[in-house]
Amino acid sequence: MHLCGGDTVEQAMRIPGMSVFAIDPCPCEMEVKFVPRVTIPDCRWLHEFDIIDGRQRCRFGADAEGTYYYTFDRHGMLRFREGEGVEICMNGNVEALRFALWVAYTMMGEKLGAVPVHSSVVVCAGRAIMCLGESGTGKSTHTRLWLENIADTHLLNDDSPIVSIIDGKVRVYGSPWSGKTDCYLQESHPVAGLLRIEQRKENTIRRLGVVESFAALQPSCPPSLAKDEHCMDLLVEFISHVIEHVPVYRLGCLPNADAARLSHKTLIG
Repeated sequence: MHLCGGDTVEQAMRIPGMSVFAIDPCPCEMEVKFVPRVTIPDCRWLHEFDIIDGRQRCRFGADAEGTYYYTFDRHGMLRFREGEGVEICMNGNVEALRFALWVAYTMMGEKLGAVPVHSSVVVCAGRAIMCLGESGTGKSTHTRLWLENIADTHLLNDDSPIVSIIDGKVRVYGSPWSGKTDCYLQESHPVAGLLRIEQRKENTIRRLGVVESFAALQPSCPPSLAKDEHCMDLLVEFISHVIEHVPVYRLGCLPNADAARLSHKTLIG
């Protein structure tokens, strides 16, 4: 993702974690331009939602030409046009800018087969385990238990790593978006497995079939992508490739060391 547009670029690079992923300028299909104004025409609004702990309302939509938009209330606007990249107009709100950059990456990355997946990722002996689940289900707790009880492990990302399929193999990458955890690593690892976390009164683990695996992964992908037919087609293709190459498990667990040992034994051996 190539950022251009003067002072706003400097502001973006001051966002925690962003500078870790800076590279020398190079030709890039994913160009994000910061501009003084973005005109949002009349379009078909598909989805509305809150961000930043409910303090900001966003909208996602499309026009007759297939152009996709996000609006950020008083904090700015974003426009994505197929083949032309993203234009962002912000008024200086840092958290809104961070989210706008995530949206920009999501909209362009999906076209290139690189999708942010809401998860907490731990790496063990060079292989990544992605913990999926709704907020509050214990993803971060489970990865922390790996760090505390399983040798040769480290955290890769705690909120929104990037998943891509390269030469038929699924890899997960660190990103500048790691939620409330300062974990910004410019590295990638092959994915050993996905864990859909559920709180239970005992520790159990079960490998899922194809339909269950799809249902386990889809809610962790950017929700707005499912609101547009074209985006959803690309998302279905992405999820299908992931579950074809990576096993998916449902982990019912307590917040204890035995849960980490059970998932480690199952996925890593």
